[in-house]
Amino acid sequence: MKPELLAPAGSPAALRAAVDAGADAVYFGVQDFNARRHAENFTEESVVDAIRYCHLYGVKTHIVLNIQLYRNELEPAASLAGTLLAAGADAFIVADLGLAVLLGRRFPDIALHASTQASGQNVLSAEVLAEIGFCRMVAPRELPLRDIRTLCRNSPIETEIFVHGALCVSHSGQCLFSSVIGGRSGNRGECAQPCRLPYRARHPYALSLKDLCLAAHIPEILETGVASLKIEGRMKSADYVYGVVSVYRRLLDEERPASEREWEMLAGLFSRTGFTDGYFTERISSDMLGVRTEADKKRSAAHEGGNYGKKRLPLAIEGFFLAEKPAVLRGTVTRGAQAFSAEVTGPVCEKAESAPLSRPRIQENLTKLGGTVFAASSVCVEENGIRIPISEINGLRRALCAALEEKLIGKHSFSERSPVLEAIPSGFIKSEEKSAFFAFFDAVTPRSLVFFDRIFLPLSEYLLYAEEVSRYPKIGIALPPVAFDHELPEVRSMTERAVSAGCSMAMVSGLWQCRLAREFGLAAHGSLRLNLFHAGSVEVYRGIGLCSAVLSPEIGVSASAGMRSGIPKGYVLYGRLPLMTLEKCIIRDNLPAHQDGKCRYCDTHRVSYLTDRTGARFPVLRVFRHRNVLYNSVPVYMADKPIPGLFGHCIFTDETRDEVDAVIERMEKRAAPSGKFKRL
Repeated sequence: MKPELLAPAGSPAALRAAVDAGADAVYFGVQDFNARRHAENFTEESVVDAIRYCHLYGVKTHIVLNIQLYRNELEPAASLAGTLLAAGADAFIVADLGLAVLLGRRFPDIALHASTQASGQNVLSAEVLAEIGFCRMVAPRELPLRDIRTLCRNSPIETEIFVHGALCVSHSGQCLFSSVIGGRSGNRGECAQPCRLPYRARHPYALSLKDLCLAAHIPEILETGVASLKIEGRMKSADYVYGVVSVYRRLLDEERPASEREWEMLAGLFSRTGFTDGYFTERISSDMLGVRTEADKKRSAAHEGGNYGKKRLPLAIEGFFLAEKPAVLRGTVTRGAQAFSAEVTGPVCEKAESAPLSRPRIQENLTKLGGTVFAASSVCVEENGIRIPISEINGLRRALCAALEEKLIGKHSFSERSPVLEAIPSGFIKSEEKSAFFAFFDAVTPRSLVFFDRIFLPLSEYLLYAEEVSRYPKIGIALPPVAFDHELPEVRSMTERAVSAGCSMAMVSGLWQCRLAREFGLAAHGSLRLNLFHAGSVEVYRGIGLCSAVLSPEIGVSASAGMRSGIPKGYVLYGRLPLMTLEKCIIRDNLPAHQDGKCRYCDTHRVSYLTDRTGARFPVLRVFRHRNVLYNSVPVYMADKPIPGLFGHCIFTDETRDEVDAVIERMEKRAAPSGKFKRL
């Protein structure tokens, strides 16, 4: 079975273009609950019409609700979902796990697709998502072919992959850059794209990737059994949508890779100095970098100006206008390999004494199908000299079209339970503990061992110093932020070694890490990368094993302080926030201090820096394999403004031992900050 071709629709015009071009399904956002809030999007009223329009052509509709929500937005989002379910929406793409659980409780038959913003990375992630109630996982754009195969073969739910469009340099759901630097949250659909700006590096546009294009790999993709191929582009024009979807429609139907001419057509529609398939093929290098040039813009301008929404379904009409009998109109419409038929009956035809209504005149009126989705493929009329008002023939034609439209759309029903309150404990679990993440063990001072109740080291760092670290029960591991299926055996082996050395707890930053921690009997403590915006999401993670959780730094102090849940919650007390988790190593490829292309730089340079146009320096640390984490240029500091009832969490990256102790001293005294800092 061929995969679904899923097209973007950031506007009604783009939706019509996607349908015209042959998309099997479209995805689009409504109001402000989606990650492309600056697209034209749809109103609640227009989306109902859009769903009906798509269903007439047999095109499925996936509604995008893929942002992290604040507590007061959950009920409006659920109410919107109910309205759209009643209108026939086929699926909902969701990132907020608390919202997903709420929707699943209220609408038992709802189809939930886990957005790539939910950070599902492997089969373990898919298993957890299935337990939560999802029926599909949108895989990371960074996933290579071998892991796509593994995921499709072993996942309990469907897999959807991106095949074309813009690439975020950070793993989706793991980016705070725009939020922290400019106050526009990518997790809330407001990304300002600081990754597209120049930096002081060997490659000035060190974070700007070319667009993804997998048109050369269609035969390989078809062999994986993937359920859906997704085209990115809800901020793009209708012309872009039509052109890209048309190419991929042909490639899928003919089961072949793109020709040189088709490749040029795709590049002409939109590119950033070409395309990349580096993640898919595992050829990850600086060749993946690209910017939008003036030449690119000129090529795209040449493709503008299409008029869409003219696709018509062939309709064969039979009319029977016989004297002394009711007029009968039958129609059969073809949609792909399917045929739909309907019949309507009108008034009794009178025998004409003179000037009977001619067959050509009847046929002419029956073919007047403007304003409908039909075009007459044939019109057969049987008459025997009758008289009937033209208005009655027109009425019959309209009634037949309406009956056929209902057949095309089909019956849609869904069940809704009475509003279900989230299972959030009424109490508030207070905690005065302190926890910390240290990027390097040699920064862990005797004073920090006394001050902090829990300390986490990267898994590889823990094992590097296992003999010494094992003397301190309060030190645990921080599992890698990313691991694909081909890497999980290594992560399991490393975790087993850590447990054998005495490790009893782990900091987790995603779904699969929760499952792995439980597998090894480790107490799981959630990091800020879980994007916990409200108590509903905290409770979802509590249900899959969390003992405590650091709340998202994006929600602010007041929301953090008032949040109820069944586990202790924390906030960032001090430290540089992780802004991006990068699959492509910018240390190796972009920083001026390293130009030999080999992978030994990090052996002698533990911390690298990326400098922006203002001179701000962002630490870059290597993590598991050759991935990077980019940290903010200044630390959060909240020691003089503690949040009552929440434990404080610190992040130490490039601090020296003396600097660590100095920070602890200031926290003990609740002293005011010194130097540059950031508040929550």
